[in-house]
Amino acid sequence: MLLQDKVAVITGGTSGLGLATARRLGREGARVAITGRNQERGRAACAELSRIAADALFIPAEAASREETEAVMAAVAERWGRLDVLVANAGVGLVTRLVDTSPEEFDRIMSINVKGYLLAVQSARPYLLGSGGGAVVLISSDAGVVGEPDIGAYSVSKAAVIMLGKMLAVDLAPEIRVNVVCPGDTVPGMRYLLKPGEKERPSEDYQSWPLPPMRRYGQADDVAEAVLFFSTPASAFCTGSVLLVDGGARAGYRVSQPVAS
Repeated sequence: MLLQDKVAVITGGTSGLGLATARRLGREGARVAITGRNQERGRAACAELSRIAADALFIPAEAASREETEAVMAAVAERWGRLDVLVANAGVGLVTRLVDTSPEEFDRIMSINVKGYLLAVQSARPYLLGSGGGAVVLISSDAGVVGEPDIGAYSVSKAAVIMLGKMLAVDLAPEIRVNVVCPGDTVPGMRYLLKPGEKERPSEDYQSWPLPPMRRYGQADDVAEAVLFFSTPASAFCTGSVLLVDGGARAGYRVSQPVAS
């Protein structure tokens, strides 16, 4: 139990990568708090986590709201008396080129994906220090390493997350470690990677995605394992690190078809 008696907050933890991460940390003994905007989905996720983790809590919150983010951290500290791990995962995207992105949409993406992460770290900082230090993991994307024109503003925001992680790592060392995980194409796809005018959509049809050199699609659990590593003493000398979890997709080539079974 690598996280026995530890407390973790996962923003955007009601589905996808966030929920997989909450499950993984919970299996290692952590008490987990998840945030999100959809209360029905949040309650269902919390009920599932309660069967896995030592204890679980869902707190509805907007990632870009300072007041709501501060309230999340205060509620966690009130319930469990400490905070050891913060995973900043809440994010949105837009399927359009950067040049065609409206100023309003650009502001929304940057506010949630970048400012929201900074707010989460700033709000968690006193509680992490109060527990003797801790670990912060920021979820970026391989699109932040090599931009994808079809999701231009999202790519910009995720590149900003990488630099945000590096600067926070310098600011907060040695007490708080800050590392960045960059998933590649992962099943299921993002819930809030939307086309213009959409409010929500089902996860993407991954069958059309090109395969990376590992010749399988990424799974949410692959990303959760990387987050777990950065959340434990196994990564005690890692801060400011940027880890691609993409099956080799950004190593320079992709294959187009899976290997026949």
